[in-house]
Amino acid sequence: MAVKVIMPKLGMAMTEGTVVKWLKPDGARVEKGERIAVVMSKKITYEVEAPASGILRHAAAEKEVKPVGEVIAYIAEPGEVIPELEKVPAAPPVAEAPAPPPKEILATPAAKRLAKEHGIDLAQVTGTGPGGRITEKDVMAFIEARKAPPPPPRPPAKVIPFIGMRQAIAERMTQSLQTMAQVTITAEIDATELVRMREQLKGEFELTYTDMVVKAAAMALKKHPLLNSALIGEEIHLLEEIHIGVAVALEGGLIVPVVRDADKKSLKEIASETRRLAEGARAGTLTVDEVTGSTFTVTNLGMYGVDIFTPIINPPEVAILGVGRIVEKPACYQGQIVSRAMMHLSLTFDHRIVDGAPAAEFLRTVKELLENPYRLLL
Repeated sequence: MAVKVIMPKLGMAMTEGTVVKWLKPDGARVEKGERIAVVMSKKITYEVEAPASGILRHAAAEKEVKPVGEVIAYIAEPGEVIPELEKVPAAPPVAEAPAPPPKEILATPAAKRLAKEHGIDLAQVTGTGPGGRITEKDVMAFIEARKAPPPPPRPPAKVIPFIGMRQAIAERMTQSLQTMAQVTITAEIDATELVRMREQLKGEFELTYTDMVVKAAAMALKKHPLLNSALIGEEIHLLEEIHIGVAVALEGGLIVPVVRDADKKSLKEIASETRRLAEGARAGTLTVDEVTGSTFTVTNLGMYGVDIFTPIINPPEVAILGVGRIVEKPACYQGQIVSRAMMHLSLTFDHRIVDGAPAAEFLRTVKELLENPYRLLL
């Protein structure tokens, strides 16, 4: 009896998936555990393995969307007939109605003569004369237009399917901008001590500036809980858990793995978790649960040479913190102009829920923590 291959449920939030690509053709012999298809939720991709050995029979086409738990293929014995895949008999051909008699074409004798000389079907010419009659001028215009046909459009160098992750990003970002009153404020911080502290700690464990910002944001959210809230119906829910999403750039888009309970983790634990999540994101091994449920997001474009930008909120969150590059430049420090490591932070917040003053207070707390980074070790 044929074994069913179903659309897997890759997390609690997943309801459907797309069959991105079949790794084995229909009718191929496959072995148990062999990878046979790539499926994609709106967050992650996953390689489906054969649950048994036998002949693979596709029950879904590439790019087809299937609900979780629905059959996408069967593994059958050689020669086994699968009733679900039997084709429906074709409907009998419908007798064609007799063609209507050809419509009389009104044209002047000169127009007919010119059309005959150039081998032109007058049915293709639009007449501008009385009653729609085709004139010699109409035929000449048709000839001129035919002399220089527009060049055919060049095919695109590459076509990227607008499905899965890319489609999910588009939908969420459009929804975010259409449903929120988003405002971005920025602050420049002196990151000199931050750089020094990271250099000191790198000998003990792997540490990035993003890890340090995540820790600072988690501590600041404890002090400013309105930034860690969600608008549910007509109520603003202040959330007890602080789950911080960390944006990770992939070749096909952007994914935001979640550091859960970031406020309860040490800086070293956060560094370890962000590294694990980033590696899983690039390897395509994260589950849906690992990329959902964030209450606040940190996105760092500093490694791309960006100073200031306007990040878009990931709904249903109410804020997102953007991190710019660290640059050595002249700054006023203790009454003197000296070289300091400076960095910009960009905070986008939903002005329906958070006013400018509390947003600025949150950003100032993050700034103070990053300028005095040893507090992150407490």
